[in-house]
Amino acid sequence: MNIIKTFRPGDDGTKRYSDKYGQQLCAVRYRRSRCKKTVYTTVEIIVAEREAYPRSQAHRAANTKLTEWVALKIAFDELELRNEAKRIGGRWSKLAKAWVVKRKLAEGAELHHRIVEGLIDKCLDVDM
Repeated sequence: MNIIKTFRPGDDGTKRYSDKYGQQLCAVRYRRSRCKKTVYTTVEIIVAEREAYPRSQAHRAANTKLTEWVALKIAFDELELRNEAKRIGGRWSKLAKAWVVKRKLAEGAELHHRIVEGLIDKCLDVDM
């Protein structure tokens, strides 16, 4: 169905629905059927109301910190650690000579001890 018109409470054409639904009324819409033979009148009403609880700053910061990119320092001869970095989707940065991965993945793969804070700023050659 295609929406022909939308009216807000108080607009012409909403009086009878405003009388019926009062403050619950959000909108009155006229819709045309796909075959274009019928016009439907629909109303949007509020059926429940509650206070919104915003996420705390600490929770938001924790989520951001887990999804941020970090740089891991792994020596050339540490083959197992290099392979683990590749396995979790790490990308090699030639400029910083470090592996770039998401913090959450690095911590999940027990590579958190290899994270060098601030080094990610030098990994300009890696798409993140």
